[in-house]
Amino acid sequence: MDKTYQLSLAIRDLRQVEHQLNHISSRLESIQHKKSYTLNNLIRDFTELIDSLEAGEED
Repeated sequence: MDKTYQLSLAIRDLRQVEHQLNHISSRLESIQHKKSYTLNNLIRDFTELIDSLEAGEED
Protein backbone atom coordinates (compact mmCIF):
# COMPACT_ATOMS: atom_id res chain seq x y z
CA MET A 1 0.00 0.00 0.00
CA ASP A 2 1.28 3.42 -0.84
CA LYS A 3 1.90 6.27 1.55
CA THR A 4 -1.11 8.34 0.43
CA TYR A 5 -3.49 5.44 0.94
CA GLN A 6 -2.04 4.65 4.38
CA LEU A 7 -2.40 8.31 5.36
CA SER A 8 -6.03 8.40 4.23
CA LEU A 9 -6.74 5.28 6.30
CA ALA A 10 -5.06 6.85 9.34
CA ILE A 11 -7.12 10.02 8.92
CA ARG A 12 -10.30 7.98 8.58
CA ASP A 13 -9.47 6.05 11.75
CA LEU A 14 -8.72 9.26 13.64
CA ARG A 15 -12.06 10.74 12.52
CA GLN A 16 -13.84 7.66 13.87
CA VAL A 17 -12.05 8.04 17.21
CA GLU A 18 -12.89 11.75 17.23
CA HIS A 19 -16.56 10.90 16.66
CA GLN A 20 -16.54 8.40 19.53
CA LEU A 21 -14.81 10.88 21.83
CA ASN A 22 -17.43 13.52 21.01
CA HIS A 23 -20.14 11.03 21.90
CA ILE A 24 -18.45 10.21 25.21
CA SER A 25 -17.94 13.89 25.95
CA SER A 26 -21.64 14.55 25.45
CA ARG A 27 -22.47 11.84 27.94
CA LEU A 28 -20.04 13.25 30.50
CA GLU A 29 -21.38 16.76 30.00
CA SER A 30 -24.94 15.53 30.47
CA ILE A 31 -24.04 14.35 33.97
CA GLN A 32 -21.85 17.42 34.54
CA HIS A 33 -18.73 15.33 35.08
CA LYS A 34 -15.60 17.38 35.77
CA LYS A 35 -13.50 15.36 33.31
CA SER A 36 -15.60 16.42 30.33
CA TYR A 37 -13.38 19.53 30.08
CA THR A 38 -10.26 17.35 29.87
CA LEU A 39 -11.87 15.19 27.21
CA ASN A 40 -12.89 18.24 25.19
CA ASN A 41 -9.25 19.39 25.22
CA LEU A 42 -8.20 15.99 23.92
CA ILE A 43 -10.82 16.20 21.17
CA ARG A 44 -9.44 19.60 20.12
CA ASP A 45 -5.98 18.04 19.92
CA PHE A 46 -7.36 15.22 17.75
CA THR A 47 -9.03 17.76 15.48
CA GLU A 48 -5.80 19.73 15.11
CA LEU A 49 -3.89 16.53 14.36
CA ILE A 50 -6.39 15.50 11.70
CA ASP A 51 -6.32 18.96 10.14
CA SER A 52 -2.52 18.98 10.00
CA LEU A 53 -2.44 15.50 8.45
CA GLU A 54 -4.98 16.52 5.84
CA ALA A 55 -2.92 19.63 5.07
CA GLY A 56 0.13 17.46 4.48
CA GLU A 57 2.15 18.77 7.42
CA GLU A 58 4.83 16.33 8.56
CA ASP A 59 6.44 18.08 11.52
